[in-house]
Amino acid sequence: MATRRVSITHAKQRLGELVKRAAYGGESTILEFRDKPQAAIVSYADFERIARTKDTYEEQMAVLEELDALRARIGRRAGTLPDSSEEIARMREERVDELQGLR
Repeated sequence: MATRRVSITHAKQRLGELVKRAAYGGESTILEFRDKPQAAIVSYADFERIARTKDTYEEQMAVLEELDALRARIGRRAGTLPDSSEEIARMREERVDELQGLR
């Protein structure tokens, strides 16, 4: 996808052209004010894809927060639990050692 950068003043003068380039040509345009990006013109399909990605990310973060809260509740009941990523790494190391005949 091609991207161009234009001033907001230029965009005002060429809005129709920039929208057509986004909608039919797949070209996005970054709108700048004093050489700093402020907004963008993208096709509606790209906008929907970006929105879905954002929603998916937010949903995943919400699930992770729920899992962290659940882990904290379990930890209070069962004592301190090891970090699962550390535990998996330890188990992998043990398995590699077993496969290499070191244990």
